Amino acid sequence: GVAKWHRITEIAIIHHDGEKELLRYQTLINPEVVIPRNIATLTGITDEMVANAPTFKQKAEEIFALLQGPIFVAHNVNFDYGFLRSHFAELGMKWNPKRLCTVRLSRKILPGMYSYSLGKLAQQLGFSIEDRHRAMGDCDFTATLFAMLVKKDGEGHIDFALNQRSREATLPPNVPREIIETIPKSLGVYFFYGPGKKIIYIGKANNLKQRVSEHFRGSTH
Repeated sequence: GVAKWHRITEIAIIHHDGEKELLRYQTLINPEVVIPRNIATLTGITDEMVANAPTFKQKAEEIFALLQGPIFVAHNVNFDYGFLRSHFAELGMKWNPKRLCTVRLSRKILPGMYSYSLGKLAQQLGFSIEDRHRAMGDCDFTATLFAMLVKKDGEGHIDFALNQRSREATLPPNVPREIIETIPKSLGVYFFYGPGKKIIYIGKANNLKQRVSEHFRGSTH
């Protein structure tokens, strides 16, 4: 869903130095709206579970303090970033961390996997995620995966991704940077294709490269 219309129901944060865990934090969040049935089925989080949980506003300063400074790492980082950024923005808090995506990094550092979804990656690497789709279960394995990527990154992919000029952090996990690099800066029309080569968006622009890149900034995915 689009971050500005959907609400957070749970947050888990692990501070990690690339080798070991430094702290962990988790809390349920009352989204102040009814949780859609498909989301409740996926996560196991029900309206009853969050009825007495704090709202994001009540926990915002605590969460903001934990996220200030460290690089923000997540599996498909812009999904999580979009949600948090829009929740913070509603409260007038500006949050714009350096970001790393473990999907994009895994594709480069662990090539040849049949799937780069979190659950399938865990399976292929010999792990099983406890509480899959719950915040701490997913966060826990993402930290394990990140430590593995740091260890195996012999070609400097992480440093490259952190270089703002690389635009790595703004791209969705399935869009290779090479494709963006080949787009001309001239006038034209562009198409976005979804699954099964279905056209999901058509646009026109005076500067194709700039306009296409803009789609992947901010809280859209």
